[in-house]
Amino acid sequence: MKLITAAIFACAITLSFSCPLWSAEPSFESTVKKFIQVVASKDRKALANSVSYPLQRRVPLPSIDSPKQFLDAYDEILDENILKAISTSRASADWSEMGGRGFMFQNGSLWLDEDGRITAINYQTEKGKRKRADLIEADKKQLHGSLRDFKRPVLEWETAKYRIRIDQITDDKFRYAVWPVRKKTSEMPDLVLRNGTLIFDGSGGNHHYDFKSGDVLYRCFVWVIGDADTPPGEIEVYKGKKLVLNQPVVKVIKGR
Repeated sequence: MKLITAAIFACAITLSFSCPLWSAEPSFESTVKKFIQVVASKDRKALANSVSYPLQRRVPLPSIDSPKQFLDAYDEILDENILKAISTSRASADWSEMGGRGFMFQNGSLWLDEDGRITAINYQTEKGKRKRADLIEADKKQLHGSLRDFKRPVLEWETAKYRIRIDQITDDKFRYAVWPVRKKTSEMPDLVLRNGTLIFDGSGGNHHYDFKSGDVLYRCFVWVIGDADTPPGEIEVYKGKKLVLNQPVVKVIKGR
């Protein structure tokens, strides 16, 4: 019996040195290295095919929904600075594994999923910044004059009955404006609330905005992660602790 046990132990030691399973590179690093190679190849089509669509961009820039759109807007999305940074990066030093959220480059300038597909690009090229600034100015001109004092647009949605718009006013405060769905945003809104706050719901990206008027709370949920039938968001209104209104988003005009 002792001889058998010794033989098994010796075999285990041998396998631990010879079996490729134990010496294989972690999937995180191998996935990231494959992506780095794609970027280093400077093959725009290969990069466009490495995106998980739709690729959301900073509002009011429209989302990128296909490889063709990615290639058409390529210089707005990526430039030589970010491409060089990625192509010369080291998976172990410049990338981080962020659990279910995927793999993050540097401080979040670009994200990959576990299959190595791009899920977010937070880096801004100079061309992208200029286009976004132009779109924000055009957006302001289409709004009612009382609403043109904002830092950046966040979202504009429709529910069955309402048109909802949220804008960022300062670094940490938001404004909420509401119209009946039949009205245009160039008209006076029926309700405007300021000093709203942003609250993140866990680490997956879901979040909500809260706005208060006396004992009435207006809450706007943004669903980034959900089931196939989960709406982009929901609007809830509470009077005290009582829920008096709940409407899912049926149309996204701006934002997620």
